[in-house]
Amino acid sequence: MVDTYRAAIIATGGIANTHAGYYEADQRTEIVAGADLNQEHLTQFCDKHGIAARYLDYQELLDEQQPDLVSVCTWNGTHPEITIAAAQAGAQAIISEKPMGEDLGGPMDAVAECERRGVKLVVHHQTRFRPGLWAVKELIAAGAIGTPVSMHYYTGGGLLNIGSHSIDNYRWVLGDPGWTSVVGWIQRQTHRFERGSYCEEKTHALVEFEGGHQFILSIDMVDGQKATQFAIHGPEGLIKFDREWATLLNADGEQQIEMQPQPTYLGELIDWIEGGPAHRNLGRGALVTQQIMMAIYQSAMIRARVEPPYDKRACPLEEMIRQGMLPWEGEPYDSRKQDALEYSLQRWGRG
Repeated sequence: MVDTYRAAIIATGGIANTHAGYYEADQRTEIVAGADLNQEHLTQFCDKHGIAARYLDYQELLDEQQPDLVSVCTWNGTHPEITIAAAQAGAQAIISEKPMGEDLGGPMDAVAECERRGVKLVVHHQTRFRPGLWAVKELIAAGAIGTPVSMHYYTGGGLLNIGSHSIDNYRWVLGDPGWTSVVGWIQRQTHRFERGSYCEEKTHALVEFEGGHQFILSIDMVDGQKATQFAIHGPEGLIKFDREWATLLNADGEQQIEMQPQPTYLGELIDWIEGGPAHRNLGRGALVTQQIMMAIYQSAMIRARVEPPYDKRACPLEEMIRQGMLPWEGEPYDSRKQDALEYSLQRWGRG
């Protein structure tokens, strides 16, 4: 236990402000350094948050500052390598942005390295801390709508980007069960990327979990669609909810559920560092979500159902693209960040 945990933020895009807010709101932490490839972005972010030490090279930051806490806010493909570097530099805890990576092998290596060194690795599936999802979790555990339960989630933004959250949310409210099978379908007819990662245009999948629970995931099936309200169905009723509220409808009628306050994301991490219960977003748990996403791609590639164990290191989506199984038309484009695509094209030759 220390008086103040020294924190560093690697990459200073939009989500980095959320991480900075965590550290600024907790008196036990101080942001001592930031890093970014873009000097202008780095300067603006560090000026905004009063961060003195600034680096264009994250490894220099880790070597010189040796922070206790590290936030990895970079683009998807670099999450595993920077997580491993932070663990090797002596960080006590790491918050990695989602998804854990672009494949399964890198995240597996990152989890293994952190566990080997005793580093607390958590993934930023922050919606697990919203009171609406906690209420749903409690209702399902109490059998309020019976079992098994099912949900159909409609959204947009690509599988790695938004699918990571949606799958993780459903696993959370179910109590983090293992998955038993995946059937997936994707469409990619243009050279689409999302923050520099290969991205399909449309995704549809059925994920089955232990206990007979089912999750249907539809991403970008309707252009511009993004879910804001959800419903989970069971044999004895249903729960309507979003991040901030939940309503139970069953044989007893309709009931608005009272929300319970949740601990803060960073507070729960520091409690874990200091001997408390494991964080609800621990890396090994998030690895299951990553595994499910890769299994969706694998199912689409082999046109068959996929069951665990699944430990294929490479990304099946990238395999399909490189093998010519998903021919496209047009120039490469990024649905979110053009500079991320330029970085990806330069570093990995994804043109």
